[in-house]
Amino acid sequence: MKSTLMTFLLMSLPALADWEEVSPLPQPASGFVTGVVGDKIIVAGGTNWPDGTKHWLDTVWSYDPKTNVWSEGPPLPHPLAYAAHASSGDRLFFAGGADGKQARREIYSLNADLKVTQHGNLPKPLAFASAAILHGQMHIVGGTPDPDDWSRVLPQHLIITLRDAKSSKTSPLDQGLGLPAIAHAANRLFVFTGAFFDTQKQVHNLDIARSWSQSWQTLASYPVPARGVATVTLSDTRLYLAGGYGSDAQGFLADAWLYDIPHNRYLPAVKLPIAATLALVRCGDHIYALGGEDQKKHRTAACFRIPITELLAMP
Repeated sequence: MKSTLMTFLLMSLPALADWEEVSPLPQPASGFVTGVVGDKIIVAGGTNWPDGTKHWLDTVWSYDPKTNVWSEGPPLPHPLAYAAHASSGDRLFFAGGADGKQARREIYSLNADLKVTQHGNLPKPLAFASAAILHGQMHIVGGTPDPDDWSRVLPQHLIITLRDAKSSKTSPLDQGLGLPAIAHAANRLFVFTGAFFDTQKQVHNLDIARSWSQSWQTLASYPVPARGVATVTLSDTRLYLAGGYGSDAQGFLADAWLYDIPHNRYLPAVKLPIAATLALVRCGDHIYALGGEDQKKHRTAACFRIPITELLAMP
């Protein structure tokens, strides 16, 4: 009954908005760190498959929405993908990740000049975690110490104080997970979906949803079990969640939802322009959808944007 109602709502959405294609990434990529610093979007690292082999990237790019142009900066200290990352406004912070050989521990940031600064280290290596910045602290949730073993994904919730890079643990989730969607709004942290491998190395996508403010609270389940879902805060009452990978039968997803914070419910929203696990970034008055994995062993360079008002105009 629930899935039938959701299908009806999605089919009955009015065509209120369209994504506008903008200048693509200079190279196809997914799994990069990204965020807004000042008035520009930064994309760093990631992976791609240009010749059927997975490549781990150390490139750094800055996008100017005014000129619709990408500019290259100095490379990262080493290739890096799947790091927890979040922007403080004047810096893009990222921690952990993997370099193609192992998980990493470093806590870095990029400033508006694309200069990399190391601020310290995580207690242990960590990849496939997600992060958000709240009250001057970077909250890192989930992840695994071994990027090749998702049976080891953790329920941990690390807090990194940005001014001194000191880390502390707080109440963990009730479920270990990798690649969760994470956002903050109204002084709360929100975590949705993710995945883990069982002892037979079978992947299990999750539909869990939790919020945190001193302790974890259970929210209404996400409409579909998925991993790699992207999310971005639209307002103190609305989050936009989209894309990801569902079951093998579903494949990559384009469906999107508005999470209504006060009423703890999901409303059908404008779909993504492509079905993919991609990155969503809020810059100025627009939400940008950047690159992503749109097929297995394939990456896209396509980028799009849509006015925030268009997304908020949905029911």
